[in-house]
Amino acid sequence: MEQPSKQNIIDFVDNKYGVNVLKNLKNIHQGGQNNQKGRDYENFYQLYRVFQTAANDNYDCKKHVIGMQQIGFVDDICHIDYENKIKYNYQAKNSAAAAADWTDEISERFRKQREIDTSCFGIINTKNCLLVSDESKATKNIGKIPEDLKPNDTCEYFEYHLNTVSLIENTDITKHIEKLIENNNRSNIDFACTLILGALQSGNYITLDEVFSKAESEGNPNPFKKFREPAKRYTIPAWLTQILTNYSHCVKYSLEYETITLCIKDSFTIGCKIESIINIPDDISKNIISIKELTGLLMSTAAQDIDRPLSSSQE
Repeated sequence: MEQPSKQNIIDFVDNKYGVNVLKNLKNIHQGGQNNQKGRDYENFYQLYRVFQTAANDNYDCKKHVIGMQQIGFVDDICHIDYENKIKYNYQAKNSAAAAADWTDEISERFRKQREIDTSCFGIINTKNCLLVSDESKATKNIGKIPEDLKPNDTCEYFEYHLNTVSLIENTDITKHIEKLIENNNRSNIDFACTLILGALQSGNYITLDEVFSKAESEGNPNPFKKFREPAKRYTIPAWLTQILTNYSHCVKYSLEYETITLCIKDSFTIGCKIESIINIPDDISKNIISIKELTGLLMSTAAQDIDRPLSSSQE
């Protein structure tokens, strides 16, 4: 999915509207890059939108792009749906003051952005949105939208969040994450959220599929089942099951993401790849009887799992 370059858009605006409008476009773009508080607001909305989109079963994430600060008249956040030829553009205003008002300038910027999307992106349908952090401001702004923009353009409220904890606790992002990881454990939700935020902030992606691929390469284990190859089905070996049964009064265990995790006396936790445990030779496993011996074996096996990719990368 080839997108127009920054120069393509600049040339279009220059030819279509002239040098004064082009100067205004460049000022808009520079202002967006320099506003850190506004950038934080945009980052968390982008994160929310990524999870919302990726969790949609009707979407092919290889055909969806969500980016920030692309040069344009509505440039803060954009979501391009190449499946349906729709481009969603967001102008974000983290303010309850006049800066978040719907004005004639906003209307004109929305109209010009639609021209850019049609001419440069080949988009059939553009949907522009003024995104504001004040709920009452959003309500007032909706009443100010000109008739010609009402069919496709709007104003929405999205609360400003200081961190991912606030985003998780105060929006419905959790249901989207749970669907992608097939898990409702809060620590797993936090991990998934932080992982994707880091992938987005690196900027080294184009499609949503690439965002989650990057997260997969950086997250161990990769929590996103939707973006994983079908997992092998593993069974805990009988010798290990017997030890865990014998010590069930002091050991809790779980098998998730192809990793078995043991928690001993609620104080010591160790994880190891179940495949590595299955491959332990019989002449070694048959001599493991106590939980102390098992802990030593798991630590040794986990260390080998860590050392193996490190050693190969140094060759």
